[in-house]
Amino acid sequence: MSIRKHAGRRALAAAFAALAVTLALAVSTGASAAPAGFAPAGSAQAGSAQERPPFAGAPRLSAAATALAVGPSARLCGGHAIEFGNWVNADPATRGITRAHLRDCQSVTTCSGDICTIVHDAGWAMRLFGACSPTDCDWGWSAGRLRLASGQIPASYDQGFARRQVWAAMSAYRPGQLWIAIRTDFVDPARPDYESQNWFVRS
Repeated sequence: MSIRKHAGRRALAAAFAALAVTLALAVSTGASAAPAGFAPAGSAQAGSAQERPPFAGAPRLSAAATALAVGPSARLCGGHAIEFGNWVNADPATRGITRAHLRDCQSVTTCSGDICTIVHDAGWAMRLFGACSPTDCDWGWSAGRLRLASGQIPASYDQGFARRQVWAAMSAYRPGQLWIAIRTDFVDPARPDYESQNWFVRS
């Protein structure tokens, strides 16, 4: 009986030790749950973002109300898609992105090793402006990218101190407004990464 008790205690102690090691590894690698509305990096959905309601209980628009954004005309260069144009932040006091320019029918270059392919009149380019003083900071035009299967328009910026992934789509909550989500990854590990979303009206 005494031998069995000691064996059981040793097994329990080993289990607690293994759990402690697992928790320590999770803390040291910065493992954490992804914020609501964004897919965790490395997951199957990490290439897109999900619009969060602008306020609790906000009604979501019907699929028909946003169908124009992902219809055939939005994927082919046979006429401008609904996201095309110049947009300004719906919040004039924003300290984030103040303006956004979206252009379709752009060339998209993809490379595999030393071989590159250019697809003309198929992609999107985006130009963002951040709140700065005395004038807004121009992020410049992003490289041409194809619309995602989710219907979102992607863009990316490498600003040296930070890398930013951007997604744009017509809002599922605010009729006629453009929704833009940004994931910011700082190069400095001491600076916490963050995610944001904003809504825009046509200028």
